[in-house]
Amino acid sequence: MVPTTPLYEEEWRQRDRPHEEINDLPAHRLTDPQIFYPTSESRQFTRVDAGRVFSAAPARLRGDNVYEEPWEVVRDLNLGKRRTETVGKGDGEQRVLQPADVRIPHPHLVTFEGERAANPQSLQDVWTSYEKRLEEGNEAEEKRKLRKQQARDSQVTRVQPESSRFEFRIKDVVVSKETTGLDGRNPRAPGQRYGVPKMDRKKGQVKIPTQVLV
Repeated sequence: MVPTTPLYEEEWRQRDRPHEEINDLPAHRLTDPQIFYPTSESRQFTRVDAGRVFSAAPARLRGDNVYEEPWEVVRDLNLGKRRTETVGKGDGEQRVLQPADVRIPHPHLVTFEGERAANPQSLQDVWTSYEKRLEEGNEAEEKRKLRKQQARDSQVTRVQPESSRFEFRIKDVVVSKETTGLDGRNPRAPGQRYGVPKMDRKKGQVKIPTQVLV
């Protein structure tokens, strides 16, 4: 019932059958509804356009229908060279759904499969370029993690008193109508895990019904 991949001693036999599938992708919440979207037959409708339809984003212009390699898109996102487009305002703001080729765990395999099908006689060159793309993608991912950690550390002040083995980590928070909302339960507010306690949890509150509404 569970798919298995045999392990060969010969490296070339192991490469012919990779263990992980490139289509192993969970369903996105934006793709739950079934949408009937009319489009012109004279225009190429790609997965990028489908993601914009599911995200309720405006259609791309005709000059923007340029194919981009999925691994290059992920690399530029990790390096901060491009940003994911967003639609909506306030609490309804959300990112535009990326195509499945970009959201899969290994987008560089899409390019690898295309090159292997186009150049079956030069598999050595195909594998060399694949390993180069994989190394470049891993470096971009490490830079993204380092940049995210540095941004997180810049918001925290570390104080360690003398002759103490404890370290106090202090983070400034802003409590306002924009962060907490009218009821103080905005997910972006400080202390979102607890929020504001209900009135029946406070001392001196009557917890039994005093009247019956008919």
